[in-house]
This record gives sequence, structure tokens and C-alpha cells, in this order.
Amino acid sequence: MGRKRKRIVRTKPIPTVPKIFDCPICGGSNSINIELDRKIRTAIILCGKCKVQATRPLRTIEEEVDIFGDWLDELMSQTEDLQKESFINDKI
Repeated sequence: MGRKRKRIVRTKPIPTVPKIFDCPICGGSNSINIELDRKIRTAIILCGKCKVQATRPLRTIEEEVDIFGDWLDELMSQTEDLQKESFINDKI
């Protein structure tokens, strides 16, 4: 009998949560930076290209991804409202 070979153990890398995002306004790749200030419970959203800036209140368990998703949902609802208004005004 020959020697036993060591079994190769392959581990999958743990996926990381992104902290820098693409801007939905200017389309800049990796240009949105989110700073969390947990002392005053505020999140600052800033685009490096188009200089869009927003501040949001921060809950204790939120991370950058949660803040970006909420902000993106808010932007999408605003654009839908604007599109509905322009459609209604065009019909009148």
C-alpha cells in the first residue's frame, strides 16, 4: 500500500458587503460614498462626480447597504411621481 494523500480543503471566500456604490443620477461607477456617524445618528451620502449630497437619520443596526437602498427607493419614487405629473399635465 502506498501513502495516503492529504485531502485538499477548499474554502469559499466570504462575500463582503459593498461600501461604495454606483451613482443612479450621473451613472458614475463607484462614486457614491456613505459616511456613518453613529454618535449623532446621521448618514451622509455623497457622490464624488456629480456632488449630490443627502443626509438621512441612522438607526442603530443599519449599514451602508441599507442606507443606499433606502435612498435609492426614495429617488425612484420621486422620479415616478414626476413622470406621473408630467403625463397628467400633457393630457390636459
